[in-house]
Amino acid sequence: MPPVPPAAPATVVLAPHRSLLHRGIASRLLGLDPASAIAADDLSPALAAMLDDLVAPVDRDILVARAARRGASAGEADELLRELVAAGAVVDATAQHRLARRRATAAVLVRGDGPLAVGIAAGLGRAGVGAVHIESGGVVLTADLGTGYLDADRGRNRGEAATDAVRRLAPGIRVGALPARTTADLVVLTDALAVDGATARGLVDRGVLHLQVRVRDGLGIVGPLVLPARSACLHCLDLYRAERDPGWPAVAAQLVGRPGRAAPHCVLATAGLGVAQALAALDGPAAGPAPAAVDATLELDADAGHLVRRPWTPHPGCGCGASRLPLEPGAGAGEPNATCGLPDRQETIQR
Repeated sequence: MPPVPPAAPATVVLAPHRSLLHRGIASRLLGLDPASAIAADDLSPALAAMLDDLVAPVDRDILVARAARRGASAGEADELLRELVAAGAVVDATAQHRLARRRATAAVLVRGDGPLAVGIAAGLGRAGVGAVHIESGGVVLTADLGTGYLDADRGRNRGEAATDAVRRLAPGIRVGALPARTTADLVVLTDALAVDGATARGLVDRGVLHLQVRVRDGLGIVGPLVLPARSACLHCLDLYRAERDPGWPAVAAQLVGRPGRAAPHCVLATAGLGVAQALAALDGPAAGPAPAAVDATLELDADAGHLVRRPWTPHPGCGCGASRLPLEPGAGAGEPNATCGLPDRQETIQR
């Protein structure tokens, strides 16, 4: 006998981003993804109407009682709800409210001198992050356009123009410089090919989550997302690179503050991927599995439509302390075209 699905949450709603479509009088389609869409067929008018009501949050008991008044039995209405929740097509509506409140109280610092900084800051603001503080030097260049700056912003101070761009998309958001004696929940380090060691060490020492996002040789690189003392840090990756190439420290010194290069569409796609990883970090484990960029870099080839997750392990010679933690079973397993720890000889040194 198959197990009985658990009771539906007290308040239910259609899962985020799903459509509810009519396939006929007695049939509904919940979602369009072939891997997760649910087709509910042979529905009575009462049950079909119950599914239609799921487009907005509704109390489970009220929903079932309404279906009963329309002619369905309370038992079959409740069973259908349980099955849809178990399939992931219907979710706890209060969880979405909690997630929105969590984002609204979060503060993120975006630091970078280029198009990724404004794109990620604007994306975070549009996603409901309450405070997005921007540190961006220099002036807006033609190469910076395409992720939030306007043509009229060329020549303006990047920080001021980025602040205006975020406010255009998210009125009421707290922007500008990070207030004194305030620690951001997350720092996003953008555009530069490498981060100076003092900055990276300072973030680890203060226990601040941070995410690196840049483009390199036409590719987008997102990660690692550093959980201080719990995951591979930026210095861990540099130690592995130096083991492969004794000349790496000299190369890395030239990359600090230097922007990478990629086509505008690649920069835009990289900003989107960076926003997704930043939100996963802010939302926490209650929102789903660990962010993919923890102990990894995500390498995006927008032209080829190819995304590779490349795992990294904490380096035993790094002082961040993450290497002393036990590895979780199966960490990094099953990823296509990826390697753990030290890159192999066919790979570029910056991976």
